[in-house]
Amino acid sequence: MSRRGARDAHCWPFLVGRGRVVGQRTLLVPRFLGERNLSGLLRDAITGSLTQEGESRHAEAPLPGGGRIGLSYRIVQASPPGADGVVLRDRSGRPIELAYGVVVTGGSGARARMSVADADLPGLRPMVLDVFARFLEAERAFPPAVSARVTVAELAAGTVPVPEPGRAAEPAPAAPDSADDAPAEPGEAAPGPEAAGEPQDGEPQDGELQDGEPQDGENGAEEDAPEDRFGLVGRLVALLRGPGGGLWAVVLLAGWPVAVVLALVLILKD
Repeated sequence: MSRRGARDAHCWPFLVGRGRVVGQRTLLVPRFLGERNLSGLLRDAITGSLTQEGESRHAEAPLPGGGRIGLSYRIVQASPPGADGVVLRDRSGRPIELAYGVVVTGGSGARARMSVADADLPGLRPMVLDVFARFLEAERAFPPAVSARVTVAELAAGTVPVPEPGRAAEPAPAAPDSADDAPAEPGEAAPGPEAAGEPQDGEPQDGELQDGEPQDGENGAEEDAPEDRFGLVGRLVALLRGPGGGLWAVVLLAGWPVAVVLALVLILKD
């Protein structure tokens, strides 16, 4: 690729690094890789140790489904924001390194060896250091920033692209344990106790009686005794059917007052 063609080519800035607490990860990912969840591809393609001033490294990586991408990058020592020259270390005391550069695509672009030295692309380093400073503030909660496609000429002119903020993944709603836990569909009322066959408040359940209602086995549930149901007439009928019924019939025919008196005497006697 000619020098002019290289400056007119499009690329995507990227940054790979680790923090004081979290391990190595892609902190600035090209949009087309982030949309396909391929940010780890850059991390795996980077090899080697610190690069010297003005030195660039190059690598290629295959894309799932076909195609390849090319990487031109540098590996540098990280410093705390605003403290250049100071070695930034993780919680285990190890120096933290950053790998940053650009991604190019296409048959010839993937094989292009582009210089990403600070002198050649002065707009690249400020961009990735800004992303790294924001990462250090959150680390575990930091979603990777997203880079848009820019021309090499823009980075060479010192223009600093503004990366798009990453979007933190929203947790999926927990699935209900059973159909009973699932919310009712819009416009569909949740079944009440009537639909479920449950007794409503104030309605007695099976085997439960309302106040004042006698239970089985109590006198109130049994049929009334014959003497309670028929009273005096029943007793007279019993006398006529019993022993001496003929005598009682004669007495009744002879005189009603006498029969009534005798009947009362017998009733009171019992």
